[in-house]
Amino acid sequence: MTTTGTGSRFGPEPSEARVKRVKVLRITAGTAAGVVSLTLALTLTLAPASLGLPSSPALYEKVRAQDRAAEGVLVAWALLAVPVGGLLQTPVARLRGARIAAGWVLLAGYWLYVLLVAVAVWQVQGLFPPPDGPGKSGGILGALTALALATPVCAACSGAVFRPVPGENGDTLGGQIRGHLATVALLSWAFNGVFVGALIGRNFSFPRAGSFAMFVPGGVLWGFHAGAALGMLIGARLQRAPEARAGTTRIAASLARTATALLLCCLCVAQLGWVLPAWMVALSGIPAIIALSVLASRNERLDRWVEFRTLELPKGGFD
Repeated sequence: MTTTGTGSRFGPEPSEARVKRVKVLRITAGTAAGVVSLTLALTLTLAPASLGLPSSPALYEKVRAQDRAAEGVLVAWALLAVPVGGLLQTPVARLRGARIAAGWVLLAGYWLYVLLVAVAVWQVQGLFPPPDGPGKSGGILGALTALALATPVCAACSGAVFRPVPGENGDTLGGQIRGHLATVALLSWAFNGVFVGALIGRNFSFPRAGSFAMFVPGGVLWGFHAGAALGMLIGARLQRAPEARAGTTRIAASLARTATALLLCCLCVAQLGWVLPAWMVALSGIPAIIALSVLASRNERLDRWVEFRTLELPKGGFD
């Protein structure tokens, strides 16, 4: 009499059950990576002496002097989350049949990216008042920093950097890495575009009262589209098929045109600051964007320059 079962003891494990088990392990490892790295970051920044480090290193003193503790914790967390996520996801990647060495090369690149963002944030932090300082930024710099760091940290903690070969569609390792990098580039630069656009808008001074129109929704919208256009252009260069590259390039050009139109619209609205109080300029920003969209839908030439579209991420970039 033959006995059958679903576990490895009685025979090969059903692929569907194995996929579910690996998915649970990925989620568990990713959650653990986030918690462990955050705990380490808080310990390093708030109580370094507990880890045998000097209680007041020079860098900590500089961060505290600028009242940037929140941003410091975010950067420290991201710098720790990338390698911790890689370590915890490596055993799961082996179960998935993914390439470990290629994944760690990506992790090294993402860690360097986080380091560059940290340097950039430190250089521009003086343009944003601290949360309880004059003008009260309300944590704007911290929010923008989190957006800039979110994608590579998510890629590391989710195990998306470890690509299985072959893929679901028979993709080679190189093809999967290109698709993954295209996804990361699109998301990262879209968020970075918001960062840069908001930074420019907040410090706009022609006239100063017009900065509200350039900041929200101005800087957020045109910055997002400009960043997404750059991300799409990078994604196009990563594709080998001429048809796919041409199609992605056309989308990048459309996003760039929309970003340009939005920037010009916000610049025009900002000039109302010469004759209107700041609060009226702020209130006119959103209606102006809506009016631009309505006019574009009725004018063929303008419609080519204002084309709001849903961004489509490359398939399988975070599988």
